[in-house]
Amino acid sequence: MNNDRESQRRLYDWYAPKMYVVCRRYANSREEAEDMLMEGFMKVFKNLSTFKGDSTFYSWIYSVMVNSAISHYRSIKRFRKELLSEEVMDGDEFVEEERITASLEAGLLLEILEQMPDGMRVVFNLKAVEEYSFSEIAEKLDKKENAIRISYMRARQWLKKRIEEL
Repeated sequence: MNNDRESQRRLYDWYAPKMYVVCRRYANSREEAEDMLMEGFMKVFKNLSTFKGDSTFYSWIYSVMVNSAISHYRSIKRFRKELLSEEVMDGDEFVEEERITASLEAGLLLEILEQMPDGMRVVFNLKAVEEYSFSEIAEKLDKKENAIRISYMRARQWLKKRIEEL
């Protein structure tokens, strides 16, 4: 299927709508989400032979898209500015994200998340949506765990403030 354009088109048509939603959570705009989606599918097609069937095909593509979004994000190098602080925070400051996100419609939440500063948005998505641990996020983003915790706290505060303004 690596060079079979018709099969690639069918695969794209089948999974693109769902994967676009994943990319939107990490993007600043619809256009950036579309770029992430294209980059992700290029990786899917290039690495299709590496799919071993250890998970569902959907899970594999989903993982490729999340990693592609992170790669895209890292390539624009804006993340470093936002995670300079090295403060240590209490675990008590991290209250249920579900309470915040459950009260909003998905479309409205996506619009709000698009406005969130990049570093906070990536960390918030990886923690609150993808359910990675702080140490896993730190490893993925090549940052210190304390900086990830701080960024997550700031993202939650930012999101709470925007929701209260509504």
